[in-house]
Amino acid sequence: MDTTDIFAAEIQQLNDRVDHADIRTNEDVRRFISDITKLIYDYKMIGRIYDFYLEDVEYHKQNKVIFTNVEDVVRNVAEFSAAFPNLKTHIENIIVYKVHDDFYKVSKRLHYWGNNYGVSKYGPPTGKSLGNNCLSMSLLHLKRIGGQWKITFEINNDSELWLERVQTSAPASL
Repeated sequence: MDTTDIFAAEIQQLNDRVDHADIRTNEDVRRFISDITKLIYDYKMIGRIYDFYLEDVEYHKQNKVIFTNVEDVVRNVAEFSAAFPNLKTHIENIIVYKVHDDFYKVSKRLHYWGNNYGVSKYGPPTGKSLGNNCLSMSLLHLKRIGGQWKITFEINNDSELWLERVQTSAPASL
């Protein structure tokens, strides 16, 4: 098996798991959140956001930026992924609180890894690495709606200052 076959098999496995997720426990939620994160960011399956986020999701970012629809979330992730085409994630921790059988509150802490090889809102690529400095923490609500699991609310706090520095000619260290 070559690398392409391995990636294709992993993508298929992740898609199968999220498409047929039978969430009953906190561990099931951890796996689901981990799988959708990997699909969206590591494998650039940005279109899957439509499957996992409610159409009128309430999505908060730092600096009082609020998205109120899935289109804005898709655009935000697409721009981020375009700026870092080799982007990978490393989830450090997922904490799950079960509110009831159809509703979980989830806290996720992860690091992004990659290089600014693509154009971003800050300008042309710099080639700078995110290194181990790009931490993302989020709090989200995962609810079963119409038989499907959807993220209905999220507060996401990325290392925005570091992201800006990596995507500009500013000095790389803070």
